[in-house]
Amino acid sequence: MKSPEQQLSICKFYLAAKNIRMVGKPVEDLDLSGADFAKRKISDTIERVRNGEADAIVVWEYSRFGRTLVGSLYHIKQLEAAGGELLSATQDIDATTPSGRYMRDQFLRLAEYQLDMITDGWKSTHKRRIENGLPHSGQERFGYRRCPGCYKPEPESRSYICKNKCGGLLVPDYLKDDEPERALRSEALGRGYLMYAEGASRYQIAKDAWVKGIVSLRGNRMDEGAWGAVLDSGFGAGLLRGRSDKTTRPTNTRPDVYDIWGDGAHEAVASQELWDAYVERRIRQANEHVRSSTPKFHLSALIRCGDLTHKGTPCLRSMKIIGQTRKGKETIRYFTCTHDELHARGKMLSMAMHRIDAVVVEWLTKMAKGGEALAQISMERAAKAEKSASEIPAVKKALEALERKRRRINEGYEAGLTELEEAKSKMASVKVEISDLKENLRRLESEAATNRIPEREVFQGLLAVWDRATPTEKRRALSKVIDHVRITPPTESCTKGSDAVVIPLWADDSERVLNQPFRRKDEASDAAAA
Repeated sequence: MKSPEQQLSICKFYLAAKNIRMVGKPVEDLDLSGADFAKRKISDTIERVRNGEADAIVVWEYSRFGRTLVGSLYHIKQLEAAGGELLSATQDIDATTPSGRYMRDQFLRLAEYQLDMITDGWKSTHKRRIENGLPHSGQERFGYRRCPGCYKPEPESRSYICKNKCGGLLVPDYLKDDEPERALRSEALGRGYLMYAEGASRYQIAKDAWVKGIVSLRGNRMDEGAWGAVLDSGFGAGLLRGRSDKTTRPTNTRPDVYDIWGDGAHEAVASQELWDAYVERRIRQANEHVRSSTPKFHLSALIRCGDLTHKGTPCLRSMKIIGQTRKGKETIRYFTCTHDELHARGKMLSMAMHRIDAVVVEWLTKMAKGGEALAQISMERAAKAEKSASEIPAVKKALEALERKRRRINEGYEAGLTELEEAKSKMASVKVEISDLKENLRRLESEAATNRIPEREVFQGLLAVWDRATPTEKRRALSKVIDHVRITPPTESCTKGSDAVVIPLWADDSERVLNQPFRRKDEASDAAAA
């Protein structure tokens, strides 16, 4: 075994001896299988040669390029077609000769044999660990750490030696007192099961943990998705899970997706009763009737928070109806953004629904009146829409060509004309191209649609029926012309409170959020900046 630093040092010595200049930074693919050319982005490296950035790819030994003979030879052929060559710092042979190519292929066959041996060894190891009540790998889990007696014989070693001969048993973090933040993880894990069983949401669990300073093993903030995965695993309840169906991957982490549950050898931080209560509520929530998509309020999902985050950028998360007051017989409801931990002000932002509604009606009235300014904007946007629309046929034609190419790859493999690794590599490349074209097509179609400003008669008709329209009808009509309504906090000189501004569908892309979904993981980066 050679560490990445040792391999790089040997490669640099080889480059100096051969008078070869290294271009850019070395490419590392740590913890990735040598059989997976797509994840290691071998095609991207070859593309750099094709673009004239480099003349060759140098590896420590041929196994570093690939651990399957067919896949490696296919990519070597692509590299040579691009005008480059593959060089090995420790297996220095001339692959331009028949004998050299034979030796190179033997090294690649040996790499494939080693991969097969490693794979079989890992399968046996995983099976033995499961039989002993241990997880399939010895990696640390949230709330658990290695036995205090475990240590690495060498700093770069991946294996551990244990003075206590624990056999790879993980123990709760609280067993070590010199790292109190780790001890908090074990307590937080047990508390997470208890909070959920008592009715708290996963988001509340995640927020509670963040307030208490609980972070992931990598030091990042955990959103409700991360907490869901940790709790669903059942590891904190002393269990190990598995699936009898090995042909498909689970679509989610819910406990009912896994049909094999065994007792682990590790100590549980949550009781069996607590785990049963957690599972019961988790499955019950998943099986509950899906909420109706019909909006209760006509401004639902259109209101976004414009409060600045610690990064100095607008929050732009969706605001929901939270809180209400009574004024006589009238109920006043408020759209509120509760992500105060992300806001630079450290406060929640809210605005009464009737005030937002007044701003929207005022904007509709202005659009209904039209004027020269609106006409000028309409002409400019129409020109952009036409340009985007004119590019759509060419993109669709290219997509059709790639779909035909994908079918040919499948047909070639089924007919035995293409090896599996070669077919996989070609298919991965085509999928990337198709994905890029689909994204481009989506952008063009969006631009062609959103750059067209409706005639003022459309707004006049909307205003004429506004008072008698249902919330669903209003919401549907507004979604045709409004991207979102942005709420901004009051300034020091402002006495009326928060303000609202309408962002139309034809606004600049930098202003719109319709095609920019926000996820909880974004909150972690914003909060980390605090």
